[in-house]
Amino acid sequence: MTQDQVFVPPTRSDRGLPPLDPTREDRLGSQVTEEVKKEMREALGDSPIGTIIGSASYLVRLFFIHFGKPYSYKLS
Repeated sequence: MTQDQVFVPPTRSDRGLPPLDPTREDRLGSQVTEEVKKEMREALGDSPIGTIIGSASYLVRLFFIHFGKPYSYKLS
């Protein structure tokens, strides 16, 4: 290999996304609006890891509803 090869990720315009709006979000994602958070939660819910987390949380809640709080009975 005589030339360096680098990976250049596609730009927002290549992906068909609107330009970055600094009032809604920043480049690193540390500050996003509720609308963007809602979109991310919706995308996570459709993913396999989101399904696993949702199922696990359902089972944990079901366990505590069925058995109640542990050690909540009185010993006589």
